[in-house]
Amino acid sequence: MRESFAAGDPHEPVAVYTVTEPTRAELLCAELEREGIRCEASGENQAGLAGVLKIQLLVQAADAERARKILEEFEQRRAQQPD
Repeated sequence: MRESFAAGDPHEPVAVYTVTEPTRAELLCAELEREGIRCEASGENQAGLAGVLKIQLLVQAADAERARKILEEFEQRRAQQPD
C-alpha cells in the first residue's frame, strides 16, 4: 500500500509503503537499500501477529518519491514472475 506524506525536513522519516508481513517488509527494505536508500520498518517486531498489524516502510523524505518508484517497479517485476 502506497503512503503519502507532507513536505518538510528532507531528513524526516516518512512512510512510503505499508505491508502486514515482516518477511515482505525485510525484502522490500533490502531492495531499497540495494538502490542506496536507507529504509526502516516500523512495527516489524509484532511476534505472533504477522498478517494482522501494519508495518510501514520508512525512508528519508528526500528519498520518498524515488523509493516509491523503486517499490512499484519491484512489485511489477514480482507480479510478472511465474509462481
